[in-house]
Amino acid sequence: MSGDIVVSGGGSSAVATEELFVQAQQLDALHARLVDCLAQLAVIDRVVASATLRANAPASAIAAEEDMDDASLVISRAAPRAAQLRLALEQSAEAYGFVERSATRLTQELAARFGWLFGMMLPSIALSLLPAIVGVAGGVAVGLALMPEQSRKALFAGLPEWFRKNSTALSDPRTVQLVRLLVMSVDDIGGGVLHLPPDVVHALGDEGLGIFGVTSSSAIVVGVGGMTGALAETPVTVQRSGTTITTAPLTFEERAARLPRGAAQVRIDRYQQADGSNRYEVYVSGTRDFSLVPGDQPWDMTSNMNSMAGGESGSYRAVAEAMRMEGIDADSPVVFNGHSQGGLIAAQLAGSGDYNTKGVFTLGAPAAQIEIPSDVPWVAVEHTDDLVPALAGNWQGSDPVLVRREVFADRPVSTGVVFPAHQIGPYLETARLIDGSEEERLVRSGREFAEFGGQSTTVESTLYSAERADRP
Repeated sequence: MSGDIVVSGGGSSAVATEELFVQAQQLDALHARLVDCLAQLAVIDRVVASATLRANAPASAIAAEEDMDDASLVISRAAPRAAQLRLALEQSAEAYGFVERSATRLTQELAARFGWLFGMMLPSIALSLLPAIVGVAGGVAVGLALMPEQSRKALFAGLPEWFRKNSTALSDPRTVQLVRLLVMSVDDIGGGVLHLPPDVVHALGDEGLGIFGVTSSSAIVVGVGGMTGALAETPVTVQRSGTTITTAPLTFEERAARLPRGAAQVRIDRYQQADGSNRYEVYVSGTRDFSLVPGDQPWDMTSNMNSMAGGESGSYRAVAEAMRMEGIDADSPVVFNGHSQGGLIAAQLAGSGDYNTKGVFTLGAPAAQIEIPSDVPWVAVEHTDDLVPALAGNWQGSDPVLVRREVFADRPVSTGVVFPAHQIGPYLETARLIDGSEEERLVRSGREFAEFGGQSTTVESTLYSAERADRP
């Protein structure tokens, strides 16, 4: 499994690989052990000292006393050295975190300024390129019209295969970072097109008050799409798909493995407690339909865009209805889990304030703009070569324990799918690495999540399926 996991957030400003944090913890434990040994040697040395040994004491006793003195000297030098090394590692992680945050702010500022300038020039650029655009578009249209129908069908049928074979560029971490910056600059481009003063755009955008940004830009896209019949929300219907008896998950890998992959999009586990009360764990799957025009499937691009725009998408309403059918109310303790769109919905439900949320676990979710109370444990997993989380821009609203990993750091990019690092398989690998980590934040989070359902007497798992109704 390629790529070290990098841990940040969770109330800490330090950013580093999990291995560095573990080494710092080990040095801290070593320092404490050495200090304890030094104290024990001091106690023994007071009892067995040179002054108390008789003149005819065995040579071994005298040698032992001298060895204790030597050991005390060595330990007294090693203990502060271990503490210094631990401090150096922690400071390096803090420094890296500071540099990363500063670089993120600087690149976002530069991208925003460039976006505004590009927006200012966009009408002129479009006007100058209009003849060429019309010529190329017309040529393509004529070519397609003259092409035999069989060849035309073969061309369109081969496009998905072409994208899959050329998915390497889409999985490059540099491409992912570029997309993240572009997403954060859309509002600045719009401000430039409208010829608004750059300082006003900056003050109202992501870099300032946050009035305009990813959410407002998505809302505009949804509004424009709705005029053509695309991205228009519809009512949804939800029904149970079956209930089984199972056990509570103990690891993050087990949670990731329970995300629905079949026809059902939602799974809810009911943890029955010894006192008769219930706890619940909700699992939400990722996008199933990538069409811009809503069909029967609520887990589609319409729900994606409406969720990004801050609205109650079809998938959000479907999960909320499934929870109502399961008996979950505002007081019911609940943990949310989700992958991709499901992670975005999980974060939105947790941040809505409508539920008694006890934890959130998201995988590859474009949820960087969602605000969740800081007292709610949230472990967010992203792959740096996964384009989907970058669609939400930079993290701003919340401070989860953020775990990042480059899946294809030391192996060829898979060309079997368009976004190979976004698939649930690589995220299962990363969840397994998290479970095996000794990093303090990950250990604490793992313990909190495991304890949520650990005292259950019975665990009932129910699947829910949803469909769109009254399509436009």
